[in-house]
Order: sequence, then structure tokens, then C-alpha cells
Amino acid sequence: MELTEIVRQDTLPIFLQLNNQGTTEEFVAWFRENETDFTQKLQKAGAVLIRGLDVNSASRFQQLMQSLFPSTRNFLDGNSSRGKYTKNVYNASEYDASSIIQLHTEFSYSNIWPEIICFCCEIRADEGGQTTVGDCRKVLELLDPAIVEEFSKKGITYIRNLHGGGGLGPSWMEAFESDDKNFVQKYCDENNIIISWNKDNSLKLVQTRPAIRKHPHTQEDLWFNQVDQFYPQIYGEEVYDTLLALAGNNPEALPMYARYGDGSEIQKAYIEQIIEVLHKITVPVEWETGDLLVVDNMLALHGRLPYKGKRKILVSMA
Repeated sequence: MELTEIVRQDTLPIFLQLNNQGTTEEFVAWFRENETDFTQKLQKAGAVLIRGLDVNSASRFQQLMQSLFPSTRNFLDGNSSRGKYTKNVYNASEYDASSIIQLHTEFSYSNIWPEIICFCCEIRADEGGQTTVGDCRKVLELLDPAIVEEFSKKGITYIRNLHGGGGLGPSWMEAFESDDKNFVQKYCDENNIIISWNKDNSLKLVQTRPAIRKHPHTQEDLWFNQVDQFYPQIYGEEVYDTLLALAGNNPEALPMYARYGDGSEIQKAYIEQIIEVLHKITVPVEWETGDLLVVDNMLALHGRLPYKGKRKILVSMA
């Protein structure tokens, strides 16, 4: 198999185009021969888009992922609801089609996160629906140094409240793919998550993590957190006040909330600048059926633009 490579010098993703329609088996063979070079490109850019594959179903995507990344696994403690098609293949998002999914790094609030995230296009949207990517290194470059310094010193405490079967967001059974409280307790104990069970069978989770982490291979410092997604004030005063009223005027009872790691409140102006920077670095990726997008989860953020019509983007994490 031969590839025509188009390297975008000033942005991501790197784009690899198959000269002819290739099978997954041919691509796996090519990948194994060129894995070192592919990995270097991925670590340079943060994301690589491969076009011309015949990956057009969850089962074929599962087969491809098992061949490329044998360490493909389930990641528990998710903060969004998503359908599951095979053992390790999920619907990329079930969030409202008319809304933007802000750039984020997957599971960066957790103790365990995927190194690689792969997206596959089974059905492209009739209109819109681009997956977006952004460079985590550029976030650090563009943010006010005072913001970076404060988050670096204090870290972030993420607070989540997962319902027990009826409410906003995922239930704790969805998040942990289990209805066994002992299993959930053991998992959280092992991963430094403080939990408390409520009388209504809901679950509160509190975990404190760094805001900036070092990439294990490139050794670069990276903006690796989800603080803006855990800051409900960004949805507007009216929405926030309504959510707060439903939570008994206790922000720590909201579905998601964040403070600095020392317990102090995060400045809204800081969150607003973070969101502004994320908008600046956003790069939309146009989909074609069969496309494979490989993302280094620490080097590149990802998100989604609004769309119309059917859309089916699959995701698997390694």
C-alpha cells in the first residue's frame, strides 16, 4: 500500500491519503512497517487523518483497533452518556446536535486516561458535524502566564454528582459500566477518587488533579484538564441560577463543578480567557465515510461542531 502524504505545516491534523481504496488488512500491514514514522508524525502534530479506508461499521472499526492498538480498553468514570456498539467501540457523542462540544482532552480529570483516541466516520452529517482538534501546547503559549501559574500551583478539584437512574447526565451505572457498588468503591479507592453515596442512590465523586502534565514521550508541558467543562457559570447567569436552584443552592451538588485544588473558587475571567483561547486554536476536520482520525490525547484536544441530519462517528480509546 502506498500513501500520498500532505503535511500541513502550520496546523493539524497531518493528512494521509491512500492512493487507492485500501482494505483494513492492507492498512494494518502498512502501519506495522511504518509505525515508528507514524508515531513520530503523530507526536509532532497531535493528530493524523487517514482517508481512503474501508472502515464503515463498528465491527470493522473494532477489528482495526485491535490490530493497531492491542491495548485498546474500556475507560470507566466517564462524564458523558454514549452508546456502546462493541466491546471497545462507542458512539463518539450523543450530545445535542445543535450545540458545540468544546475542545477538551478525554478523561483529563481522571487518574487514568487514554493515550490514543481513534475516531471513525461511518455516516457523515448532512451539514456540519466536523470533529474539531486543537493543539494543547498552543493553549499554554496563548494563555496569560498568570493563569498558567495559578493553575499549575493549585491544580483542580473536580466534583461530579451521578444520579442513580433519573436525572441530568449519566448515571453512576453508566459511568462505571456496572451496578455493583462494591466494584465502584474499589475502583475509586484505587484511583484516588473520594466518593459518597446519597440516600437517593446518587453518587458524589471528588478528585484533585494537576492542570498541567508532562507528555510521557515528548516530555513537553501540556494544558491537560477539563476545567472549563466543569464550570457551569459559562452557560450564562440564567441557566446557572436555574441549575443552582435545582441543586439546593449548593454548587457542589451540581452535576459537575470545579474549584482550585486548594478549595478556593476559580475566577470566571480565567475561564473566559481559556474558552477564548480554545476558540482561537480550533481546527475543524471535514469527514468522509471511512475516514480514520488518530489523536494523541495529551497533545491534541478534540470537540464537535453542530450538525444536521444523520451522523455516526465511532470512537475507541487505547
